[in-house]
Amino acid sequence: MEKREIVIIGAGPAGMAAAVRLNELGYRDVLVLEKENSAGGVLRQCIHSGFGLTKFGKNYTGPEYRHIYEEMLLNTDVGLMTGATVMEAVSVDTYNCSCSPEERINDSVLNVVVRAQTASGAESFAASAVIIASGCRERGRGALGIAGTRPAGVFTAGTAQGMMNLRNVKVGNRVVIIGSGDIGLIMARRFTLEGSRVICVVEKENVCGGLERNRRECLVDFGIPLLLNTVVCRINGRKRVTSVVIRNEDGAEKEVECDTVIISAGLEPEDSFAEKNTKGMFYCGNALYVHDLVDDVSECGENTAMDVAGFLLAQMKKKDFDSAFSSENIEEMRKKRRDYVAKIRIEKNNTKDEGRYIVCTQCPNGCRIDTQNFTGGKCEKGAVFARDEVENPKRILTSSVRISGSERTVSVRTEEAIPLSQIMQSMKVINTMHVAVPVHTGDVICENFNNLGTRLIATGSEMSMNP
Repeated sequence: MEKREIVIIGAGPAGMAAAVRLNELGYRDVLVLEKENSAGGVLRQCIHSGFGLTKFGKNYTGPEYRHIYEEMLLNTDVGLMTGATVMEAVSVDTYNCSCSPEERINDSVLNVVVRAQTASGAESFAASAVIIASGCRERGRGALGIAGTRPAGVFTAGTAQGMMNLRNVKVGNRVVIIGSGDIGLIMARRFTLEGSRVICVVEKENVCGGLERNRRECLVDFGIPLLLNTVVCRINGRKRVTSVVIRNEDGAEKEVECDTVIISAGLEPEDSFAEKNTKGMFYCGNALYVHDLVDDVSECGENTAMDVAGFLLAQMKKKDFDSAFSSENIEEMRKKRRDYVAKIRIEKNNTKDEGRYIVCTQCPNGCRIDTQNFTGGKCEKGAVFARDEVENPKRILTSSVRISGSERTVSVRTEEAIPLSQIMQSMKVINTMHVAVPVHTGDVICENFNNLGTRLIATGSEMSMNP
């Protein structure tokens, strides 16, 4: 049994942010357990932009955001153990009840025991405080209760994203997406850029579930229909999906031919391994509740770290300490989040702009700008953004370039936004390109990409042609 002051479960954006902040506060006996072979969590496969707008004031991709925090983490005294899958995190009392007398922990300072499967076998860690930063998991087809057969071609949005962005696998040609959450919208754009046809996005609610910027940049930009108040009631096919049956609010049904179904039915915190109401256990990031922005996830990690420091200080002084991020308060925090999401959905539904207004996406304020006189913004960025959207919309292009002599790819983006009208033609150029390894984050792949006056830069790293 290894003893640690603080154990963090998960090295995604929340876990890394918590670890870095704890190190800044002077805590050196910190261990981060990560089930993957490297830090970063889901950021590795999120090659689209939109990360870091509030945290760093810049528009990064997921791999770039991960790179920043990984560099900060590696420059601390924090220990990082990869390939460590946590099986359970329980109170010392629960652990003592299940172990032999000679294995019992009698140290009053230690509160939580974490058991993990590592490359060396099963290991256990006793800690004064544990931070759950394990992120979230997707809801699958079972959560939707869709009738029909079980053919190939049905994927969750995150699975499809990983296959396309990490393994360079083409998932499908004619795609129907169930659910208009952010990851579903982002995958609609990704499929389109890779030459697949997204027939429609089906949403059971009467408003889009994702951020406004994703609705516009992922659906409106490419003319992809969003069918509100509509459900997929059946999936057809034997070996492979052949069609789905959709039903609208009036009960009318329609069969839609497709070979791929992507399920974006929402996310749930991944904490099934953690014992509830455990002293010394804290939550952060998407393990607490699902956040809209990665910047908020990182901030939550930092705030949780501050509370952990307060808890440890109070424990030394034998005083009580209450935290909104503690295991004892987790359900209250999640209820507040559910109520907030419901409120936002109602506000969306009640907002009728008749196409006159556009939501600025240059920062999280989400100002509604009048497209006739360009007023309504809290700063000058709003007017500039709205005018550009009306007269000459531009987008950061994110994609991947194949590594020479390999089927693998490295993620890339244009350094500056390019005209929306040039996006698809630019993708044809990217699909002809190859890059030699090693490639590092920030390397310039092309100085004047497609003669558009901007550089194409690597957002990920690849050191060799070996998998």
